[in-house]
This record gives sequence, C-alpha cells and structure tokens, in this order.
Amino acid sequence: MMQSSHKQNMSGQNKTGQNQTGHYESGENMTSAPAMLCRACGLTGYLGAALLDQTCPDCGSPRLVQHPELLDLALAHIDCDAFYASVEKADNPDLRDQPVIVGGGKRGVVAAACYIARQFGVRSAMPSWQALQKCPDAVVIRPRMARYQEISRKIRAKMLALTPLVEPLSIDEAFLDLAGTQKLHRRSPAEMLAGLQAEIQAELGLTVSVGLSYNKSLAKMASDQDKPNGFFVLGRAEAADWLASRPVSILFGLGKASTARLEQAGYQTCRDLVQAEPASLRPLLGSQTERLTALAQGIDARPVTPLSRAKSLSAETTFDTDISDYALLEAELELLSQKVSRRLKKAGLEGRRVQLKLKTDRHRILTRSHTLAQPSNRHYILFEAAARLLRAECGAGRFWRLLGVGMEGFEASGQPVTADLFAPQEQLGRRAGLEEALEEALDKLHEKMGSEAIATGRHFTRQTRRGKLAGKTKNQSSDRTPDQVKD
Repeated sequence: MMQSSHKQNMSGQNKTGQNQTGHYESGENMTSAPAMLCRACGLTGYLGAALLDQTCPDCGSPRLVQHPELLDLALAHIDCDAFYASVEKADNPDLRDQPVIVGGGKRGVVAAACYIARQFGVRSAMPSWQALQKCPDAVVIRPRMARYQEISRKIRAKMLALTPLVEPLSIDEAFLDLAGTQKLHRRSPAEMLAGLQAEIQAELGLTVSVGLSYNKSLAKMASDQDKPNGFFVLGRAEAADWLASRPVSILFGLGKASTARLEQAGYQTCRDLVQAEPASLRPLLGSQTERLTALAQGIDARPVTPLSRAKSLSAETTFDTDISDYALLEAELELLSQKVSRRLKKAGLEGRRVQLKLKTDRHRILTRSHTLAQPSNRHYILFEAAARLLRAECGAGRFWRLLGVGMEGFEASGQPVTADLFAPQEQLGRRAGLEEALEEALDKLHEKMGSEAIATGRHFTRQTRRGKLAGKTKNQSSDRTPDQVKD
C-alpha cells in the first residue's frame, strides 16, 4: 500500500501528504519498508508493501525499481550497453534495426556486437570470419576509436558532475561512489543514477546499465544482471544468499584460468568457496585465496579510486596477410610511432621505455623494450628505438601478423630534448637540432591540415610494396588458419 503521493499540482502546492523533495513521506518505521523508483516519471519513495504488478502507481510504466535498501545504497557501477555498436547506431539511425558488428579485417575479431547481432550468437572477441558465418547479413564497421573516446569523455563528464569519485575501468564502464552527495544534489544516489541514465539516452542516444550496491564487486556484478538499459540493486541483507548459488565465474577479478582450475577441483559455486578450507584453495588461487573467498561472501573493502595517469600508450595493427619484408614492417612502424607520439604530446607526457610488440604467424607474442637515457615524446626518437628492436627480430623465414609500438615510464613533458641515442656522440647536437626543427614543423602541419597532410618516403612506397607482397605472402601461408587477433 502506498503511504502518500508526491507530485505537485500546477499551482506549485503539494497535494495532501506530499513533501517538497519529490519523495513519499517516510512516516514511522518506514525505513524497513520497500522503496521504489520509477525510471520513467521519477516517482520515488517508500511503500507499505511491494507492488505486485510491478508498474508505477503514478504513470503506469513498468520501469520500476523496488528494493528495501534502494535509497540507502551509494556505490554504483555503470556499464555502457554494446558501446561501440551503440555509438555507430546513434550516429547512423539507418542502422537501428540491423545487426551491427564493430571490428575490422578478415583476420580481426569482434570488438562489439549490437544486441540484434548477439541473437545470432555473435559475441565480443569472436573471430570476424566466425561472426559473419553466424550472421551473414551483419553490417561490419571498422572501429572509430577517436569517436568512441569522444563519447566516453562526454559520459565521464556527466558522472563527474555527480561525484568526483569516479573510477573508470575501461572506455565504457566506471565505478561511482555517491556517498555524501545527497545534500548537494538534493536527491538519493538511486535518483541521480536514474537521472544520469535518462540524460545519456536523451542527449547521446545510448543506453547504460546500472548496478547499485554497497561495494565495488557487488556493483560490478549487479550491472550485468539486467542488460540492456538495466538497473539492478544488491543490498547488504541479501548479498551473501544471492551469491551462494552463483557460479564462481561471476566474481569480479577471477580470471578464466583460475575459474577453470576451481571448477576442475569441484568448486562450482560461491558457496563452495566459502565453505572450503583456505589450505585447499591456496594451491589453486595462491595469494588471492583470502580476497576471492571474501568476495564470494559479498565482502570487498576496496574504495573507488579516481583515475590516475595512464601507465602506457601504444598503437598496433594486424596485417591481412603475414609479412616478413623489413622495409614494409618499418613503414608500418613509422606510422604507428607517429600515432603514439601525437597522443603523448596531446597528453603532455614523455616516456622513458619504448616497447615493441610482435605476433608471429604461429600466434606467439613477442615483446622487446629499450630504455631511453631521458624521457621523450618525439616521434623520431620513438621510431628509431623501435626500429632497432624490430631489425633485430626480422630475418629470413620469419613472418609477422601483428606489429605494435608503445611508450611507458611517463613523466610530465618539458624535459630537455633527447637526442638520437644510437648516433655517435659527436653527431648528437647537430642532428638533434635538425630533427627537432623538422618534427616541430610537421606537428604544426598535422595540427592545421590533419595527420595525412604530409608523409615520408616510406609511406609513398608502402601501398606498392604491400600489393606486391600480398600474393607472395598468400602463397607462402595458404595453410594457416584464420586470425583471431584483435585489430
């Protein structure tokens, strides 16, 4: 039974029993009664009993959330639904009713699949060729990371308008700690989150799913229970019982390998973990035994930590056909190095450690690194260090299907210019000055006219060499299985 109504009439005066904050009056002993929130009209308050028909008593919408702890919980996880694919559909309404796969290349993997494509069995990280077998009519779109990052920043800004305690997990999900913000916003955390959901959908055309609980682990699990556009609540009173029958794979932070070891040893559910002796779990989970056992009971003391500076920046590409030609690999490396350099400069960062990543035609990943004497974000320094690492790995009969380059060990920019570390010392001063002048001029051209405004000689020959090598490489690797590497 409802305790009272909350809406104001057109004159601004409340109806009988209403307060000025838009909530039901709590009355005596109402803190233990079910609370409700309508995500359609915003009706919020306490109920005398749960609504059996699960519809809003005011507007009739089924988008109703009911939970005894709804208005008391403050830690949330927000996850964008099929983010990349949803952005593509928002930008192109003609795709709204079509299956959309975001990925790239015949040897790439699915980065995201819309919910229509998922009905055909398409999943993220699935090889593109396999996804198209399951859904031949899917519209395949190459990822537009710059656009996804732009939308992510807009969503992040909306989160930060509610609380400074925002901890991103990736480009499309984040934790929020809304404790202590009620007085500022004059709304409960649940109302703020429902408002954020509505705002994102109205302004950006995207849906997000909300998990609301009292710790990070449970909030993360909750956001996955009611997708898409869901709002799921896990309270203190029910958490342990709710977890008990769930599979161990539900635990946030438990990897696939650990999950497999537990299941093979007979630990299928969270209840199995809780009831097990720590000594029997330690050979399977090692130093994570106590932490994961606590998570299985709904215990997680980790705070929401605002994003710290990135630890590394990198760029990589997967080739349509395996490549062994060093000149072609070097041309690709130059493009990747330019991309990383631009991102470092834009972020105001310099790095000390250059990393090269390669994947062989047999799916083996190799990483090589070189530490600079001084931090830098200059393209020519990054490229020459990475090129030397690449040169050492190339040779007759070695084919590569993926190439990447990155920088880590960051410091704020503004350090002295780092010269070419591989040139003789007597050449450093003169060459560094010339390279710096050239890079500064190129940066200005790229800023004014775009990244394709000017290219080096390696770039001009790149397409020709790739065309010539394509047929040769295809013949040499015709017995290889389709790639499962993400672009």
